[in-house]
Amino acid sequence: MDILSAKFNFNSLSIKDLVEARDLFHVHLINKKNVIATAVSRYRIRKTDPWPNETGYNKSISPLTKKEKRTLDNSEVREYSWPCILVFVDQWEQRDELAQSGQDDIVPRAIYMPDGRVVPICVVEAPPVYENNEFINPSNIIFPQTYVGGGFPVIVKTQGMERIASIGCVVTDGNKYYALTNKHVSGEEGTEVFTKLKGSVVRIGTTSDKKLGKIRFEDIYDEWKGKKIFINNDIGLVEIDDQNMWKTDVFGIGQIERLADLNTQNFTLSLIAARKPELKLSAPRICAFGAVSGKMEGEIVALFYRYKSIGGLEYVSDFLIGGPEGKPLNTHFGDSGTLWLLKSEDPKKDTKYYPIAVHWGQHTFLTGAQSQQAFSFALATNLTTACVRLDVDVVRGWNLDNEFSWGKTGHFKIAAKACELVSNVKLSKLLKANQKNIGYVDADLLSKNVVSGQFSDSKNLFVPLADVADIIWRTTRPTDESNHFADIDESDATIQNGKTLMELCVANPANIDIDFWIAYFEAFDQIKPNARGPREGAVPFRVWQMYNQMIQSLINKNLAEFICAGGTMAHYVGDACQPLHISQFHHGRNEAEHNVHTDYETTLIDKKMNELFTGVNNKARTITNGQLIGGQGKDAAKRVIKLMDKVYKKLPPTEICDVFIDNFGVHGKYDNMWNVVGASTIDNVAEGCEVMAILWESAWKAGNGDSIASAKMVAIDQQDLRTLYNTKTFVPSLRMKDPLFKALLV
Repeated sequence: MDILSAKFNFNSLSIKDLVEARDLFHVHLINKKNVIATAVSRYRIRKTDPWPNETGYNKSISPLTKKEKRTLDNSEVREYSWPCILVFVDQWEQRDELAQSGQDDIVPRAIYMPDGRVVPICVVEAPPVYENNEFINPSNIIFPQTYVGGGFPVIVKTQGMERIASIGCVVTDGNKYYALTNKHVSGEEGTEVFTKLKGSVVRIGTTSDKKLGKIRFEDIYDEWKGKKIFINNDIGLVEIDDQNMWKTDVFGIGQIERLADLNTQNFTLSLIAARKPELKLSAPRICAFGAVSGKMEGEIVALFYRYKSIGGLEYVSDFLIGGPEGKPLNTHFGDSGTLWLLKSEDPKKDTKYYPIAVHWGQHTFLTGAQSQQAFSFALATNLTTACVRLDVDVVRGWNLDNEFSWGKTGHFKIAAKACELVSNVKLSKLLKANQKNIGYVDADLLSKNVVSGQFSDSKNLFVPLADVADIIWRTTRPTDESNHFADIDESDATIQNGKTLMELCVANPANIDIDFWIAYFEAFDQIKPNARGPREGAVPFRVWQMYNQMIQSLINKNLAEFICAGGTMAHYVGDACQPLHISQFHHGRNEAEHNVHTDYETTLIDKKMNELFTGVNNKARTITNGQLIGGQGKDAAKRVIKLMDKVYKKLPPTEICDVFIDNFGVHGKYDNMWNVVGASTIDNVAEGCEVMAILWESAWKAGNGDSIASAKMVAIDQQDLRTLYNTKTFVPSLRMKDPLFKALLV
């Protein structure tokens, strides 16, 4: 009998049918030669096989026909693929070859149930690769700057080892709020859990007693059969210390929707990604943002993947997730706990993301019909199970209007206003034509008609240059982190006679030297080790480097490079006029003040935009020739040091910390804070606008910008600017001890 003939309507088979058939015959299947695992899915068609309307299609296939081996990458699920049981083998052998050692070694083409149902079997070659490489490259990890949320790393220390994993999302039991991750990550109840916030290690909570491990299949899916089968849930909750530190968005993806509630009533094979002609998908893709891997795109390959048998028991993962269109899935150790989301894409509406699963592990298979390549697949548990069993709900509404990227408003304001303050006629024309390429005017900022503060790798997204350093480079150039600050207010009697680096550089510009700074920081590292790692704040040297590039670009008559270098440099000038960026107290003086940076530079300024913009517009003045600096990079660094000294004295970081702690939990908190620090903040931002204008015009003069024709003073194409800032060799981001950094400071 040809079980693949049209008389068998396999499409009527449900998941319940497949689960029951697999359970009834699993021992029989797993003892066949080469068989290593099974799953529930839809039949995989070789990509070289014709579609039903193409020449050569034959739905009647002889059991004796020899076919090339089927692998996960040379086959696909198509819209007409029928329900089946996937059988994974570590070696493909033809049926006639297996018959030579006896019919018992042949995997049957179908399972025949006692009541007459016939369930097809699809055999796939996928030799497992057993890896034990848990090394994580710290430079690949994206830590939060202000708020913590889904997709960010958690750090747990156990048995002398520091382990890194991912936060999935925020959940609540109605009384407390928790960060959801894996049980194998969160550890025992009471374990302290940390992350890094703006480079500093901070505690985010402690492990709760609420957790899930392995649960009998029939206890979760009570209408389906699964004797001696356990689902690996691997869910752990971390009780959150401070709700104000958290957003409920998933970093790199955005706002999440309601839970994709999957149970025996609505769990269907439509979750398996299938292709229509012309390779269009008929099922939604899924995506995630892992702490190590970043943005991941994938497809659900199979359901209820049996990945292990031991002691007569079988262990199952709810989902087996692969890369899109048979491509490798970009997942690594450290992604444990990541939240997977269903993408609902409507061309007429915004994409929506529905939480569906929690990543807890990965399996790697060798695949490829011709050459062997290792492909990783994610193992994930049904989020519905976690919510039901732990009696928690996904939280979706915290700090939706705030960004993971701090200080966006201040950076864009400083950069845009500086474009209005230059006096050179040609330069003024050029900067005003590019003002919206560099920053945002007040109206856009007030209406929030601005780019998201979340990193995106979208090919069509343009980020105005003033916040490229935060929104783009903090992700694509992790080494840029040290360029955003310079903590130069520490002092100790044993180092430089108790003088701060600020005092030393203001008194003697010769001390604005990268070797001098490295030696100074190393001396402090010896006597006062920093919890977030060696001191290396380099903001004046970053301005030095980029000022050199601006001048060289003008000499080369390359206005795109000039605008891109100056526009991105505006970010670091903005950093230099924020007191907490140039102080050892950037995250407060103690644990109680750890959120001061976010509260002051992001939340307060966002809430007081009108007052800030009005004040800055009244204060900032058009620059004069007498304010210009020389044409050397060090001249720019000296001017930035002068700016840092002035804003520090105008608004000492300790004053910001005092007003923050005095108003902690107080009604009208931000009004109270603004009443104390508002006027000084306006003065400092206005000063930053003027210094940025000075740097624009000084570089223009040094590079002889007036020699360029007036007709070229026009807006630069955004795609050209985007190409430049995505080129890592353009104004490269370097750490202080990198010899190339010093070489660029000429």
